Amino acid sequence: MWFKNLLIYRVSGEKIDSMQLNDALSKLALQDCLQMEMQSLGWVPPKEGTDQFVHVCDQHLLFALGIKKKLLPGTVVSQYAKERIAVMEQHQGYKAGRRQVRNAKEAVLIELIPRAFVQRQVTYAWIDMAAELLVIDVANLKKAEELIELLLKTVTGLRLAPLVTNISPSTVMTRWLSGDEPPAVFTIDRDCELQGVDNEKPTIRYIHHTLDRDETVRHIAAGKRVIRLAMTWADRISFVLHDNFQVKRIEPLDIIKESSDATDPEELFDSDFALMAGELSRFLPDLVHALGGESQTGG
Repeated sequence: MWFKNLLIYRVSGEKIDSMQLNDALSKLALQDCLQMEMQSLGWVPPKEGTDQFVHVCDQHLLFALGIKKKLLPGTVVSQYAKERIAVMEQHQGYKAGRRQVRNAKEAVLIELIPRAFVQRQVTYAWIDMAAELLVIDVANLKKAEELIELLLKTVTGLRLAPLVTNISPSTVMTRWLSGDEPPAVFTIDRDCELQGVDNEKPTIRYIHHTLDRDETVRHIAAGKRVIRLAMTWADRISFVLHDNFQVKRIEPLDIIKESSDATDPEELFDSDFALMAGELSRFLPDLVHALGGESQTGG
């Protein structure tokens, strides 16, 4: 139960209580797709084998959005529609008109939707009540928006806003590769991406490559800025920071993995979440501080 990606939001408004949150989420639990629905969204227990919609560890709350999505590729619809249109044209003796083609595709879609396979996905989110932060484990902004939209519908009086720092991640990362030293708790790793600011956006990528300061300084002097940088925090967590303040490729290092001796799956889930919440609740303030602190204006 370690998040791989972090999208971070400031929580305000009504105070969140774990029991009230659990009750609210349970009222919008995930349901099966209706016959003609392509997708269904709802809350699911984050821990398998329980009926609790909130997993609690001290001041940390874990919950999960479930998505059931019918898989119906456009190529399949087109294939069935093409066959139906061919039969229609054969019977009527002339080429099908635009309206006939559209009606045939709609009829095929109505016929196939109830027979489509259903894929189930889960998106996890964590609330640090002490820090008043919501963290979503997604790399895709659209998936985060789905969770936030349903959460605001579920919890009355809740307000969320993306956490914004006083200095943009790109500015700080560019400074670090220009000669400024990052805070002692951070070390720079071997993945990096620099991008030009002109229309063509020329891009230089380093992958598992030791970063040579003279090279990076030369690219920056030529007008490029750092938009992605792999780093390690306190020799405990490796990650990649992006210019939009997304944190990706979170990986706990051996020093953390060795601190858990749980083997039972249920105990492992509990200990992993406790470890993750504890480590990330110390990591995030250090990261925000390195970016000039949190902006109080939201931009």
